[in-house]
Amino acid sequence: MKKTFTLFLMLLAIVQLAIAQTHKCRQPSVIQNRIAGLPGYEAAIAKTFDTARNNSFQKANSRSKQVFTVPVVVHVVYNTGVQNISDELIHSQIDVLNKDFQRLNSDAGDARALFQEVAGNAEIQFVLADTNPEGNPTTGITRTETDVETFMDVAISFESIFSATDSCGVDLADPATLSCIMEQILGGALEDGAEENGSLPMDNVKSSAKGGKDPWNTERYINLWVCNLNMNFQGQEIPAVMGFAYPPTEAPYWPEGAIPTNIKAVDGVVVHHEAFGVDNPNAGQVGGLFNRGRTCTHEMGHYFGLRHISGDGDCDSDDGITDTPSEVASQSAGDPANQPSCEELHSLDTCPADDLPDMYENFMSYNPEACQNLFTKEQVGIIRAMLEGPRSGLILQQLTNTHSTELDQALTIFPNPTNGQLNIQLIGYDLKEFDVNIQNIMGQEVLSIPATKAIDMSTLEAGVYLVRLGNDKFSTTRKVSVL
Repeated sequence: MKKTFTLFLMLLAIVQLAIAQTHKCRQPSVIQNRIAGLPGYEAAIAKTFDTARNNSFQKANSRSKQVFTVPVVVHVVYNTGVQNISDELIHSQIDVLNKDFQRLNSDAGDARALFQEVAGNAEIQFVLADTNPEGNPTTGITRTETDVETFMDVAISFESIFSATDSCGVDLADPATLSCIMEQILGGALEDGAEENGSLPMDNVKSSAKGGKDPWNTERYINLWVCNLNMNFQGQEIPAVMGFAYPPTEAPYWPEGAIPTNIKAVDGVVVHHEAFGVDNPNAGQVGGLFNRGRTCTHEMGHYFGLRHISGDGDCDSDDGITDTPSEVASQSAGDPANQPSCEELHSLDTCPADDLPDMYENFMSYNPEACQNLFTKEQVGIIRAMLEGPRSGLILQQLTNTHSTELDQALTIFPNPTNGQLNIQLIGYDLKEFDVNIQNIMGQEVLSIPATKAIDMSTLEAGVYLVRLGNDKFSTTRKVSVL
């Protein structure tokens, strides 16, 4: 009886802890799972991130100020009417993304003066897709009814709770102890439920065969799934995960074998239905904590390659960006009626050695949504580098014209990436009847010549280019990376 009562108290405490997490993001667990299951993945992330830092914000002054429009498809996967969120809520979320990524948010001026000067504008316009992959008109919203009650259907047992308390302690009044217990339970459950290819249990929402919804082309659309991510333990719904996203994994500098085998099937952003949109009327247990749409902003930051500004560790950890101060990863605990105010966070400095307070204003922090209002300039550099590089498929449709499927199938371009010569092989056509036009990712023409079997690209700067082979009848375009 005593053991059962203790477990009951533990469960209640964990429920309260979960509700108190102001930004429960599973991106660290997602990455750690990938690292554990895929040799080379950790090095690949570091390589891509370093490349973005070196190539992007070093050239920040020269990069185009063009606002890129990216298509979004929102997949609503619901088991109950409450989970079937409204079109109005979806539109409110898209509006938040546009304001936050273009620094048009009404609270932009609330950032402290010392951080105003490093605030950046990512210049991205998110729009609901108007054309589906088959070329038909769409609202950019899909709705799928499912028998799956929750996509956080992970195995949690009383034994796992006791195992966590052995490691973390049993002081139920200590938020740090409860946080440790929660992380160990979730981490173990996710690891046990992971597949060989690195997929997590929550990725089932991205598969029609598993009760979710298959993605649209993940290279051409931002797929955004909205579903139930509450845990169900002994009949008790526990808020555990507000969202997660995978960072870009297709940069040309990555080592062979580093890309997860199923990444095209699971790439995108997932947000818990209660944390989606502005003033969600069905926010339930997390009402008042996630009412500004910043959970989606945060996860979209991960999608474009940003890490938590804490580096998910102590003061020795880092996000790799110099204009975000060091801080210790933390969750602002408390119920919705007892959240710390932004003014109360003014003096928070968990890493005093850097002579800067914690940047609670940053969208990639764990602080209350009401205090978040900026990306920094160097974070914007990473975002733009990812959009103009490994995520450039999102904007290619703006820069290409007529397309021939038959010509596309006949064309082979290699090597890609290249550091000099680009070879063109065309089967069934006379190459002399075509021209080659090369544009940079801004749509600016950098080379236009009659088509030949070999093209010298050694004079071009490192980056992503669009190579168009065509004539006055039809054409096809390929993305080529120059090292």
